[in-house]
Amino acid sequence: TEVTSGVAWARRGSATRIAIRPFSLIIPVILFACVSAFLVATDPDYWWHLSAGRLMLETGSFPRVDPFSHTVAGQPWVAHEWLSEVLYAAVDRVGGYAANAALFGLVGALIVALVYATCRARGLGDVGAALLALWSFAIAFPVANWRPQLLTTALLALYAHLLTRYQQGSTRTLRALPPLMVLWVNLHGGYVIGLVLLGLTLAGGVWTWLRRQGGPPLRPLIIAAALTAAATLASPLGLEALRYPFLYAGSGNFAMRFIADFQSPDFHQASYLPLALSFLLALAVGLGRRPLRPADLAWGLVFTYMALTSVRHIQLYAVIVLPLLGARLAAEDWAIRTGRHLGRGRARLILITLLWLPAALLGGLVVGGAQSGTAVQLRGEPNAAGYPAGAADYIRAHHLRGNLFNEFHWGGYLIYRLYPEQRVFIDGRADVYGEAFLEQYQHILRAENDWRAIFARYDIALVVVGKESPLAGALATDPAWQEVYAGEVERLFTRRASGQAPPAASTGR
Repeated sequence: TEVTSGVAWARRGSATRIAIRPFSLIIPVILFACVSAFLVATDPDYWWHLSAGRLMLETGSFPRVDPFSHTVAGQPWVAHEWLSEVLYAAVDRVGGYAANAALFGLVGALIVALVYATCRARGLGDVGAALLALWSFAIAFPVANWRPQLLTTALLALYAHLLTRYQQGSTRTLRALPPLMVLWVNLHGGYVIGLVLLGLTLAGGVWTWLRRQGGPPLRPLIIAAALTAAATLASPLGLEALRYPFLYAGSGNFAMRFIADFQSPDFHQASYLPLALSFLLALAVGLGRRPLRPADLAWGLVFTYMALTSVRHIQLYAVIVLPLLGARLAAEDWAIRTGRHLGRGRARLILITLLWLPAALLGGLVVGGAQSGTAVQLRGEPNAAGYPAGAADYIRAHHLRGNLFNEFHWGGYLIYRLYPEQRVFIDGRADVYGEAFLEQYQHILRAENDWRAIFARYDIALVVVGKESPLAGALATDPAWQEVYAGEVERLFTRRASGQAPPAASTGR
């Protein structure tokens, strides 16, 4: 047994177990990740995920057709993330949004801990592993969203750790992959990423075997891969659950063009600086050099490409590639000497202080903001800043009826506030609406020539739209419409031809 930098390493044969000491540098990083979950703005999709979970708990069944919109009502809809949504709704019943924020914080802390553990397994000391785990968190946090996708990131980090241990000779870790896949396929459609990682590992192992370069035995990996693939069938939703991820395959898919999450990162934004610096480090140390194996190189190339093509994949890159960079740093003599130097004396005290400081500041911010509830999510209801809360209140108070038009990113919130009395025009379930409908929506929002015809087709009587949108300007000058409410971010219009005199104009400003 060797004790280094606050972490005990117990070695038996090829297996390595890590026991984190109370003064390990990873502790403040884990707390930092956990507490920061309470400072994240409510994700646009969280609202409809929660509503879907509530619906399943109330009815005791899976929705088979769309219940939330008036535009595609009755069209087939498969709740692919049903287990996550039921979990959200169950946790919400116990403690409201604050309880779900705590859940997200624990998942975030688990991700950080897994990145740290994988870095340690690849040879980094406590200092280097903690700093890379913090760097991974810095890369992922600006694009993280507290919805089922975060569970995919956690499970991918766990898969990466188990497969890293396998590559180091521990075949027993492969036993966990199939049961984890049973869970994953019911939590989020990103389960296919786990299959990709497993496939890359298998391809790398075959390449190593063909070149007679040694390595762990292939037979256990082949068996685990087959069982993991079979485990994807363990969903009560049937084959439809398997089809969903492939709707987003290919750059020509409508979601790839329409949804911001699928766009490439804009490196002019400061929030992507940690990501850009990790690319530079990868170029400096090289991912194709020892001790990395062909499978590791395949991991690095594939997930780097994914991060460059889609913002949604940046957090996946963070949990896969940062430990690979750690392996390369650990292989360099200068990195080992630096790590040992930083692990002692004043340098280590400085590092401990620097890592504990943000955790303490975040904790103070959460405690200090608990009463106001403006910046900190410690209440039962999610923070509705940036959403049309005033318009939703107005619709409910005045019992307004009629088909509604709303903006895409507000659909989930309006489902949460108005369903079942009012159904939405569109929401974040892009796969339910399809490409042609999304193009119609864009025509309306831009107030292009055919927007009135589309309104007539769907018999639109109410409009909740952004204050500065082209459609708001067009409706304000159209005699067929009257503005009845203006809020912080939204304007509410009613159609004069609805047969009722419109209510007096109101403002929430």
